[in-house]
Amino acid sequence: MNATLENLIEKASDFHGHLGPFLVIGVRMGLIGLRELELKKGAEKLQVRALLKYSVPFSCILDGIQVTTGCTLGNQKLTLENSLGIAAEFLLPNEKQVTVTVNQITFNRLKNKLLSEKIPDHEIQELAQFMVSIPEKDLFIVRRE
Repeated sequence: MNATLENLIEKASDFHGHLGPFLVIGVRMGLIGLRELELKKGAEKLQVRALLKYSVPFSCILDGIQVTTGCTLGNQKLTLENSLGIAAEFLLPNEKQVTVTVNQITFNRLKNKLLSEKIPDHEIQELAQFMVSIPEKDLFIVRRE
């Protein structure tokens, strides 16, 4: 894991209250959005629209995006749309956009473990670390517009 990702995951964990796989997904989505739009955290024009089910654990993704991008529910630069899939649209209004979607095939393979209510804490940590290490191309579909 590179130092930047490790640092951001640590900050996100502090903000969120614990480390979990959906938080890591949010951090990684935020980093991809910033990279693809060639922006830094807190970019003035950046807006993010998260498309996901608004319930735990899916909503944990929001905290990862907030910590990574500086777009928050509070500053209204992060909005949420209830969706069956998991995606985030990173927008520079009237300029360009990138959409980062969780690969449904990969997600389906992991779903039972990720959504288990009786999963022990050490396994949650292991799943979070796996979300850190899984190659971007396997976990996400990135579409530039």
